[in-house]
Amino acid sequence: MIVFFLTLAFGWCGFYRFYKRQYVRGVLYLLTFGFFCIGWAVDVLCALSEMIAELKNPAAVRAPQAAPRSGSMTKADELQQYKRLLDEGAITKEEYERKKGELLDDPALRFLVCEYCGTRNAKDAAMCSACGAKLL
Repeated sequence: MIVFFLTLAFGWCGFYRFYKRQYVRGVLYLLTFGFFCIGWAVDVLCALSEMIAELKNPAAVRAPQAAPRSGSMTKADELQQYKRLLDEGAITKEEYERKKGELLDDPALRFLVCEYCGTRNAKDAAMCSACGAKLL
């Protein structure tokens, strides 16, 4: 909602771009009077649609959209992000289990099991040592 009002009031000079940490666009809007007011008008419409979407479903708009990044979150936060990606279908269960093993440093998850023959292989192995099948 703040972005909409900043866009409406100060969009011609790009203040809301600085608020959204888009500094290059902010300077560009500042120097070109909101991209000759055309960019400002388009941004007002986009900000209005974002505000309406936020009012209709606040949880969906405020949910984190970026993939987890190491170093900026705790292991529990990062694992929760990967679980959300698994639930949304963005990653497979195998990818989730592999990342979970890396994050928790679980000795039981330090290997890959071949889905064809059931043989345990090193987690960085590309092919099964027993049957030669490609590992995920």
